[in-house]
Amino acid sequence: MTARSTRIARLVPAAVAAGMLAVLTASCATQSQETASVSNVSQPQSKYKGTELGIPTPIPPVTLTDADGKPYDLKAHAAGKVTLVYFGYTNCPDECPTTMADLAAALRLTPADKRANVQVVFVTTDPERDTGPVLKQWLGRFDPSFVGLTGTVEQVDNAAKLAATPVEPPKKNADGTIEVDHGTQVNVFGTDGVAHVVWLAGVAPKDIAHDIALLT
Repeated sequence: MTARSTRIARLVPAAVAAGMLAVLTASCATQSQETASVSNVSQPQSKYKGTELGIPTPIPPVTLTDADGKPYDLKAHAAGKVTLVYFGYTNCPDECPTTMADLAAALRLTPADKRANVQVVFVTTDPERDTGPVLKQWLGRFDPSFVGLTGTVEQVDNAAKLAATPVEPPKKNADGTIEVDHGTQVNVFGTDGVAHVVWLAGVAPKDIAHDIALLT
């Protein structure tokens, strides 16, 4: 059975984004289109290479399940750390592996003392297929320190909404393919537990490393 991935334009809080959300496929979305779809960004001249948010987003106060089957309180584990949260799935053919590879490359460019204060968290949007062992093996190909989280579809959907990230439950098509729609921004929660910036698809590892240096 194969999977098909579509990328949803980044979602911002409903009060800001009403009527402005556009749906873009992974094959045709451009960086300019994606940036234009984020309506809560601040004015130019940001110190960040990523997209600075005009309305910061607190880290979701949710408990999911880690790859070892243990409860994982996202907010508690993020305390005092820079926590990079991404919603995706291991069968994703494009954005998810590319993003994990870029994050791993950026961390290799980051000095060890700053690297120790950064945690990457991958929340699966396909919990039926992304079991704990699957998450651990897949993430280990990029960096063994990456944390994989799962939960029920409802739990994942709630966490994504709190993180202002659009996701849709997996859909099985008549031809046997599975469609998993998800936003592809990396939510960058600082040591204050709030996201002031996101990295959209296509941000280079050196630019990610630049922002990490500012945040740690």
